Amino acid sequence: MFMKEDLFIDLIKNSLPESSHFIGDDTAYVHKKDLILTQDTLIEDIHFRKSTISPYYLGRKAIAVNLSDIAAAGGEPSYALISLSMPEDIDENFIEEFYRGVNDISSEYGILVVGGDLTRAFQITISVCILGFGNGLIPANRRNAKVGDYVIVTGNFGSSRAGLEILENNMPEVPEKIREKFIQAHINPVPRIKEGRIILRAAKKPALMDASDGLADALSKICFFSNLAMAIDFDDIPYDKDLSLIAEDETRLFKWILFGGEDYELVGTVSEKAYKKLIDSGVFIKKIGTVVPAEDAPYPYIKYKEKMVKIDSEMMKTEIFGHFKE
Repeated sequence: MFMKEDLFIDLIKNSLPESSHFIGDDTAYVHKKDLILTQDTLIEDIHFRKSTISPYYLGRKAIAVNLSDIAAAGGEPSYALISLSMPEDIDENFIEEFYRGVNDISSEYGILVVGGDLTRAFQITISVCILGFGNGLIPANRRNAKVGDYVIVTGNFGSSRAGLEILENNMPEVPEKIREKFIQAHINPVPRIKEGRIILRAAKKPALMDASDGLADALSKICFFSNLAMAIDFDDIPYDKDLSLIAEDETRLFKWILFGGEDYELVGTVSEKAYKKLIDSGVFIKKIGTVVPAEDAPYPYIKYKEKMVKIDSEMMKTEIFGHFKE
């Protein structure tokens, strides 16, 4: 396992043996009901700051990050519950703008908010549960990779991290159009619901995750849970050409693309035959590597400047955000 959170998840599974089958992925699938469930939480000053995101975009993002988990299952979202905890000094404008954002993105993706909870707290805490359905398809998970599969992604990496850099450091020297593009990538992510569904139809049993915690995290977890390795070519990973204006040096660029997080693109593995179907589908799908046997250990290996960089557990602990540091 990579982080202390994973240890806690194992303890929870051991404490709830009848539930352990459902716990560990970003979504749970209840086969008898064809039901896909996910829940995610955003906490002020951990996941966001009021100084860098408006209530409207916070409402959109709270729904989007959960939709991204449904997308990674290849499911179709239907209903949402929202638990919102707030300090006493929150005003009516925050509520109106937050739920305007919720309503707009819910309407775009055809989901209905059917309830939730309101409580007082010392800081804003938003917990969203979304319910979706497989609708004739068994959802994807991170355990399905096979030797010879292509490793695929649905879009650019590093953009959200660049947006956060601009929001926190202003960077007035960056042209406004470029600033806004990266800020939008951070505050207004696009969940890949359509792409997840298309991938699931084409591949039947793909390994699939979203990159909410970074591309390296998604690659590493698919490797670990499938007990296989990956050979990834860094030059094949898609990223916005303007990213270098924000990152400024190659080391930061490398880290932001692999470890930046919150890009909410899908990362997965499919057969060569399924990949050809996906290319013909018209959605953006990019091959970045292949699945190989885990001769040493189940890690991704990144070809970078003629060197092979092993993304092992120690590197993951150093580079990615963790809620419970060792």
